Amino acid sequence: MNEAFKQDWKRYKRSEWSRKCLFDLLKSQTMKYILAGRLSNSPNILAKVWGGVQKHLGHKMGCEIGWENVGPGLVLSHPYGITVNGGAKIGKDCTLFKGCTIGSIRGGKNAGVPTLGDRVAVCCNAMVCGNITVGNDVLIAAGAYVNFNVPDNSIVLGNPGTIHHKKNPSKFYL
Repeated sequence: MNEAFKQDWKRYKRSEWSRKCLFDLLKSQTMKYILAGRLSNSPNILAKVWGGVQKHLGHKMGCEIGWENVGPGLVLSHPYGITVNGGAKIGKDCTLFKGCTIGSIRGGKNAGVPTLGDRVAVCCNAMVCGNITVGNDVLIAAGAYVNFNVPDNSIVLGNPGTIHHKKNPSKFYL
């Protein structure tokens, strides 16, 4: 089993992965989607098959996630309408909520895709766009629009986003 997926499972189900978990996996559309996404990037011959499965499940949920740079321990909470650009980088133990977008800006001073640190929670309908860096232990609140760098231990609120410093703000969202 893919090591990154084992960490995803541990965060999502709060238990270690074992063969006994296969039945739970079959019941969870979210975990099947994550597994297919992880395996679609593997170097084996079945990667294209897993890519097709991931695309099918993603279409059902309205999710588009480029899995190339997604760190282990990902949780998709209410995984519908989530979009992650294939070039974006997502750190370890991150949580993405319904309707969030991690996308590119095509021109101007912020042209490019974002990099998210470890333990970042992106809440419902939030947008993180452009060639920016989001630090570790950051909470991006629901509906926030972030097109600027965010330091560690911060909460971003609103549109336009404003930064509020707080120790360990994403603790209850991870």
